[in-house]
Amino acid sequence: MLKFNYHSHSTYCDGKNSLEEMVISAIDKGLKYFGFSAHSPVPFENDFGLQQEEISNYLNETKRLKAKYEDKIKLFTSMEFDYIPQLSQDIREQANKYQLDYIIASVHLVFSPKGLWFIDGSKQESYDNGIENCFDGDIKKAVGAFYGQTIEMIQGVKPDIVGHFDKVKMHNKDRYFREDETWYRDLVMQTIETMKENDSICEINTRGLYKGRSNDYFPQTNWIKALAKENVRVTISTDCHKAEEVDNLFVECSNHLKDCGHKEIWYFDEIWKSTPL
Repeated sequence: MLKFNYHSHSTYCDGKNSLEEMVISAIDKGLKYFGFSAHSPVPFENDFGLQQEEISNYLNETKRLKAKYEDKIKLFTSMEFDYIPQLSQDIREQANKYQLDYIIASVHLVFSPKGLWFIDGSKQESYDNGIENCFDGDIKKAVGAFYGQTIEMIQGVKPDIVGHFDKVKMHNKDRYFREDETWYRDLVMQTIETMKENDSICEINTRGLYKGRSNDYFPQTNWIKALAKENVRVTISTDCHKAEEVDNLFVECSNHLKDCGHKEIWYFDEIWKSTPL
């Protein structure tokens, strides 16, 4: 089986291992392709993103590792860009400036006139407070803003990979909404249709499942089936923050994709290519 992972985090952002430790683990676990994707800098103080003053070091280190391990694994350089309306820099412009091999774009912070709703992280309290403080407790308004921002990102940025597009469910746990509600399904299907229209590659992210933060992948099984029906391209990412996580649930997810109707999966080797499942 061809194994790869283009979504990874190291000590340059919120990961726990160095870039080189991630590479060594990827080689040991039989990956043929591996991508570095530090969280992009964001225009406010934070402890999760690549710091502006570290960008050159990050890029130089990825170049060094590409050369050092070129006979063992193909390595690529990227960033996972946070798309935040009115705050994000031009993502395409940044990617070109840094000569990145591909682009991952994701929504972790949802914009509202009252502030930013952080849908990620380990604290459910932050999620709950954001719904109340940013959207006056209106869950449909909050979730609608998340998917609206995601759709805007896909259309405006046209990233290679759309990251964990239904991660807004992670801290919900059926408390504020159910994923089978019509209004919610409509938002998801609009997002899937937008990916189809823009020929995006949808990431099937295994992290929530192996970390025990979700009982399914990001996106969940019903949406994986919808992606197959709509012929949206998919790739598998572990979103690893530790060296030991570089291939977590890759094989299981591949089998699941096949069961859900997907016939191929996409990987990057200078250009995007597909391989049968």
